Amino acid sequence: MSDLASSTSEGMALDATASLPHSISRWSEKGIHEQPATVIIPEKEEDILAAVDYARENALQVLAAGGGHGSFVDIGSKTLYLDLKLFNGIDVNEAAQIARVGGGAVTGELIKAVTDKGFYTTWTNSNAVGVVGSILGGGNPTMGGLHGMMIDQVLSVRLITADGRILEVSSSSTGDELALFHAICGAGLGLGVIISLDMKIFPIKNLRLSMGCAWVRKLIFAAQDIEFAANVFDRLQPPTSKTTVSLVFARAPPTAPNPGAAMIILTLTYYGPSDEAEAAVPILFEKDIVNKAIVTQTAPTPLATLNDALAHFDVHGGFKDIQSAAMSKVSIRSTLAAFDKWLHFTTQYEDATRTTLVLSSFNLEKQIEISKTQEGKARYFDHRERGFQALIISWSETRSTERAATDFAKEIKTVYRQGGVASEPPRTLVNNMAPDTKLEEFFPEEKVEELKRLVGVWDPAGLFWRPWA
Repeated sequence: MSDLASSTSEGMALDATASLPHSISRWSEKGIHEQPATVIIPEKEEDILAAVDYARENALQVLAAGGGHGSFVDIGSKTLYLDLKLFNGIDVNEAAQIARVGGGAVTGELIKAVTDKGFYTTWTNSNAVGVVGSILGGGNPTMGGLHGMMIDQVLSVRLITADGRILEVSSSSTGDELALFHAICGAGLGLGVIISLDMKIFPIKNLRLSMGCAWVRKLIFAAQDIEFAANVFDRLQPPTSKTTVSLVFARAPPTAPNPGAAMIILTLTYYGPSDEAEAAVPILFEKDIVNKAIVTQTAPTPLATLNDALAHFDVHGGFKDIQSAAMSKVSIRSTLAAFDKWLHFTTQYEDATRTTLVLSSFNLEKQIEISKTQEGKARYFDHRERGFQALIISWSETRSTERAATDFAKEIKTVYRQGGVASEPPRTLVNNMAPDTKLEEFFPEEKVEELKRLVGVWDPAGLFWRPWA
């Protein structure tokens, strides 16, 4: 293993004198407190096996990294940072309608590979996020409500275990291997190094898109019109199975006519033909709404470039964090309170003006259908019946603002949860956790106990980093 760690620049250990931001490129510097013991960039499966052996022999903890967007992931002097960026291959089997995705592939690579062949699948809304990492933490509901979650598209997984075995697990597996497969789909952080996984893909032609484009309607409102915008968002509920709706609070960029101004951005994306889209949401063309908006725009957008509008969030560096809360109900009153808190926070902290709040909604019909199946029940996602998600992307330039940003995110989650259904237990997406989030906030009691059992089966010594014991 020492040869692997020193023979090439791809696999060599870090220079202990190197500065942190230059030694590991991550989306956020949050969680990087010390140099890792070593960084390995494996080229083949044998290199991963050797890295796992080396970590075991030297009392290190393996952290397998794909896109590097897990802001809740801590790195310290006992970390073996296993950068899987060379495992980014994507093989599209058109006849079987399956994509084999490498453990280090990022979303942008997946989108290009499948759309080039005339297919799509479910993916997260950032091109720079690791596909496997997204799935290990649940994956977002995308493409409206057409196909459920990213985890619902996973057919099989190839991984390396803590005891140095290479396994292929799927819904056809049995015993603890079947249980491992199900846990990987939503709670797989630290259960092994994922080499690749197979996902379902779907023909784009089935969506009947106009000129191959999704239909995107965007309206931007001024800060003083928050109540008006919140009412429009409310009137768009519930969205159809082909629709996603978002209400975003953000500051205008430096290139805008009024840089730094608070904006409210309402966006509706329809995965179907444009004439069908316009007929489905006539509200967005009502005269009083159009007149109130500062900007109105209808932009047919190819599936391959839908994520490009959010590319400014993909830059690495700074102290960023993402937290979220899932709700089955959202009140206008909660949205107004959340906006006031966001406006106050981004005004008070000048280095955190890029902090953004996103309230999104999606159709639940497919989610509920999946939840009634054996596969749906077995996978690790517990709030399929909640159609709203509040996503807080805090972004500061200095570590001194980090604590205030964490408190702000908690306040927003509390606002939305208190304005929802009182009997609902708090739920968040694993990918958007805070370091102190308890397992019970992700999964029901029986899943928590099963996950703890699986850790004892597959990694009793804690060789792999995971956000829970």
